[in-house]
Amino acid sequence: MKFVIKIAILLLVLVSTLSFSQEPQDCLSIQNNHASLIESGKYRFANESVNKTPGSINFTKLTSYQEYIATVYGLVVDKNPKATMPCPIITDTYLQLSKLNNWPQTPQISHLVAPYELAQQNNDKAILLIHGLTDSPFSFHDLSQYFYQQGFTVRTLLLPGHGMAPSELLNTQYSEWQKAAKFAIEETLNDYQQVYLGGLSTGGALIFDYLMQQKHVDNKIKGLFMWSPASKAKNDLAWLAKYIDAIPFVDWIDLDADIDFAKYESFPYNAAAQVDAIMSLVVSDGASASRQMHEIPIFVVASEHDQTIDTEHTLALIEEWQLASPQDQMKKSVLIYYGDNNKLPTKLTDVMKVIVPECSAESLCSDIFDVSHIATTNSPDNPHYGVKGQYRNCGHYVKDAERHQACKQNKQVIKGEVTAANLMKDSPIQRLTYNPYYQEMLDDITLFLKAID
Repeated sequence: MKFVIKIAILLLVLVSTLSFSQEPQDCLSIQNNHASLIESGKYRFANESVNKTPGSINFTKLTSYQEYIATVYGLVVDKNPKATMPCPIITDTYLQLSKLNNWPQTPQISHLVAPYELAQQNNDKAILLIHGLTDSPFSFHDLSQYFYQQGFTVRTLLLPGHGMAPSELLNTQYSEWQKAAKFAIEETLNDYQQVYLGGLSTGGALIFDYLMQQKHVDNKIKGLFMWSPASKAKNDLAWLAKYIDAIPFVDWIDLDADIDFAKYESFPYNAAAQVDAIMSLVVSDGASASRQMHEIPIFVVASEHDQTIDTEHTLALIEEWQLASPQDQMKKSVLIYYGDNNKLPTKLTDVMKVIVPECSAESLCSDIFDVSHIATTNSPDNPHYGVKGQYRNCGHYVKDAERHQACKQNKQVIKGEVTAANLMKDSPIQRLTYNPYYQEMLDDITLFLKAID
């Protein structure tokens, strides 16, 4: 009998040890379980919390930007199911923040997705950076270092419904994003002498939306930065999302593993409906009469092959913005265009500086099949999204298990935008998550800032 008990105890220890070893230890190890996580949806849903919803922050009661950051950080810790998971993705921005906040040497996911501020010892100038749909402020970790070194205080915003789990976007309304953007912009204008506003995708649309609602804007706003700005969805059926979302129990466009700590991979219909509504406020025919254009130079980075946003609509919006104000001031504006120079509107090259980078055989870009929508803000040296990062963006294959597995695990994959032509290639394509022209872009930003100063 004693022998049987000993065997049973040994078996229990063995089972518990195996279970423990299979449990993901950090944000990198969970990537090996993508197939099972797609099926289980373990990280798709936020932790339940009474009275804490995406729109639960009362911006009118916040007394400072620092209070906003602390409040939202608490919300992320409370609701993100991976919040305390170690994540050995160490950027220069994290190293700076860890010293300021006495954070551990190895970050937790909550440290990497929460909004932050890198403050100078003066109130001379600041830049506010607003991320895109399903993203987090991590998408600006690289650019934050550049702007900080240029003497800017850097502030980021976490849009309601983000930084937690995809389920938080099932009910989020675009009006909540508008309130957050308004707070962040106006608080920064109150605190600094010169202000620049920067947005990635939906973040750009929210900045345009705010400015276009203002009859007059504060002359402290010196310039705008737009990376892959949202104007109109590439998919012509995007407008249907709000109607499909209204169908009971039909909630998700894509169900993925959500192993990317910095960006949701599962995608609700409601999220598509809300971003479509924001874009309609900026570019639709019905919005034209009430929109206000302003004399603020703009720096835009866009790819002809963008498969999320229709770049033609973006270029038309930029042209309209440029033509609405005196040419001398607005000719300081810059467009970096990753595409065919011959496809640019002819008027655009007359009213702003247009840069179409060339790719030599020795350059990083030589192995890239088009710059993707999500790549424009990230450095090739980014430890998560860069050349040596372990993460692979393969969500475009999520409904094709064999191709998805190959994209995630094959030694040889190609990188680029997920155009129809690229998806037809023999090798699986990993969606490009870094900008192969990143350093050249920084050089052009430097010249843009000097021109404005």
